[in-house]
Amino acid sequence: MKYMHFKASCSYAALAEMMASYGIHIEDYQIAMEMKLPWLFAKEDDAYIAGPMLQGAKWFNLWLVPRGYRMVEEKINRDQLCQYLCTHKPAMLGIQTPYGKHAVVFMDYDGKYRFMNPTHESSGECTELSFSEEELLSLVDREIVVGVVVPAEAEPQPLASNLNNSISVIRENYSDIEAYAKEKQDPDSYLSMMNVLFRPLFLDGITMLELSGETDLAQEFTSLQQQFMSFMRGPRTEEMSKTVSLSKLYDLTEAYVELIQKQL
Repeated sequence: MKYMHFKASCSYAALAEMMASYGIHIEDYQIAMEMKLPWLFAKEDDAYIAGPMLQGAKWFNLWLVPRGYRMVEEKINRDQLCQYLCTHKPAMLGIQTPYGKHAVVFMDYDGKYRFMNPTHESSGECTELSFSEEELLSLVDREIVVGVVVPAEAEPQPLASNLNNSISVIRENYSDIEAYAKEKQDPDSYLSMMNVLFRPLFLDGITMLELSGETDLAQEFTSLQQQFMSFMRGPRTEEMSKTVSLSKLYDLTEAYVELIQKQL
């Protein structure tokens, strides 16, 4: 059983579990560090993402392809999912939970569909889930992306372009936060922007800095996170810049950029 070792790492723990079927025993944090996940930022579908939110074949293959494997994804209609899973295992997919979408790994069918459930070792949560067909289909979207890992020709995956892009993205992320924070916004709009604008620098970036051992910078970002959360818990009727220090956010973002540049 592969456990989660950092926040929101369910898909990386799921990938580690899938690799065990090939006799490769590795943990989520090892995959993350080997593919330089702490130093990767991206903008996809107008949303800024970083760390454990960089999921799916595009990102997992940065680690898989140099090792002679590849993740292949297919978009499956819900009514075809159960038939597909029975001929594709192990397979990763996302199910809906009370806390949002969660990555699980289909392992087997024995009258019920059985899944490995990534969780933290001390969480007390079940590490295996089993569903009837009706139960499973109630937990997935109308179309589901399912990923399987297959052997492939090993090829190097140069990371320089990803790292250079990350520098551009993290600076653009700061600039967009600055512009947004200086203007009065609808109080409810901040909630909708959490996973679009704020998450990389106020949440996932901190997780990645902690994972990479950059604890001092992580603590500095955490102090800003506290300012941000104080603002979010309030009425949000004034500009965010009156609560969150944008000058400090700029300095810390540039410190993060320096760490990314060291990876080049």
